[in-house]
Amino acid sequence: LVPEIALTPQTVDRFRAAFGDKIAVLHSALSEGERYDAWLGLKRGEKRIVVGARSAVFAPLENLGAIIVDEEHESSYKQGETPRYHAREVAIVRARNEGAITVLGSATPSLESWSNAEAAKYALLTLPERVGGGRLPRVDVIDLRRTAVDYTAMAQGGVDYGAVIREPLHHAIVETMQRGEQTILLLNRRGYSSFVQCMDCGSVATCPHCSITLTIHRNPERLVCHYCLHKEEPRPDCPRCGGKNLKQRGLGTQQVERLLCERFPAATIARMDVDTTSGKWAHTRILDRVASGEIHILLGTQMIAKGLDFPNVTLVGVVDADVGINLPDFRASERCFQLLSQVAGRAGRGEKGGQVLIQTRLPAHHAVRYAVTHDYVSFVNEEMQGRKDPLYPPNVRLANIVFSGTVEDSTAKLAIHAGEWLRELISTRAGDEVTVVGPAPCPIERI
Repeated sequence: LVPEIALTPQTVDRFRAAFGDKIAVLHSALSEGERYDAWLGLKRGEKRIVVGARSAVFAPLENLGAIIVDEEHESSYKQGETPRYHAREVAIVRARNEGAITVLGSATPSLESWSNAEAAKYALLTLPERVGGGRLPRVDVIDLRRTAVDYTAMAQGGVDYGAVIREPLHHAIVETMQRGEQTILLLNRRGYSSFVQCMDCGSVATCPHCSITLTIHRNPERLVCHYCLHKEEPRPDCPRCGGKNLKQRGLGTQQVERLLCERFPAATIARMDVDTTSGKWAHTRILDRVASGEIHILLGTQMIAKGLDFPNVTLVGVVDADVGINLPDFRASERCFQLLSQVAGRAGRGEKGGQVLIQTRLPAHHAVRYAVTHDYVSFVNEEMQGRKDPLYPPNVRLANIVFSGTVEDSTAKLAIHAGEWLRELISTRAGDEVTVVGPAPCPIERI
């Protein structure tokens, strides 16, 4: 199992080189016919190895021997809609039922898996050295709180290149290209700008169907909701006050791509995010161009952070490490550390070595500090302390009960009534073993 469809081509190529034509590929980007052919080949025993994303865990393999979950910490293994499941947990249960072995692989294991290994529920196997004897890249931090150097005039409706790509990262990109080597830049936010705000009244453009701001996209120019996919044309004036002083705020991969193209007109720059990889085999085409050396700078969201193996990539830059670090999610720090560690691992995978530059406003945050030193164990020790009071996984199990409806008041009343009923039920059946928290509004109340 691989966490991203983008990782499938490279993984399939490696397995085909070793096992020939016994490989089947299963993921949601295939047509129904392609999936049916793969499924049939497995069912008949013609194919004996499956490579795919989370749904491949249900592949009809007879006499199952092993399930390997690559990057087992990834949240994409969890299915967000019915039927809800976590592919890692399904893999463990299926392997146990069929007498097979499960291998969970990660440079930054989830805290749940780590605590299971500590409790001897799992056997812990460590690879302290890089495969092939390579060195881990040097990681340096660029403090975004310091004044930016102006390289170009302020771009209309956008931001200045020098405010986005600070001087040390800019010089590193230039030197990398001069050596004929490649760069990967990570910004885990797609679109052009995060939102549009009226500077007269402060109003922000929001989705009419969801309680979320609309993200600005270019080519074509439109405002998009990343939840329900509502699209609308940008307005010339504020719908609340009629003011015309509208500003685009925040930064997305499209805007960084434009700034890089203006700054390095002779360079070949590719962007890899949901918007550029929606077409069939789009992942493969982009990655093949990187592998051939045609692309000088690969810019993208988290899908470029894991699993990719390009020996000529010697520089990795994180444009803004703070994206997601302060989300109202108890796993926010863990995910930030994992993402930084994973993307750092893309640099220096060949003999040339590598360098990683992380731009952040929070250089003292433990997720950033331990990513810089490649120190997973110290990160876990500090993060575990923060999950003891109040209790959070892996120190406790959470069950999330969501009430949804079309009318807010009646949905809230139902949730409150259900909470009271649940507390009463638990007090008679489970005593102090179960605690009910809430009800409370969802982080995004309306989708």
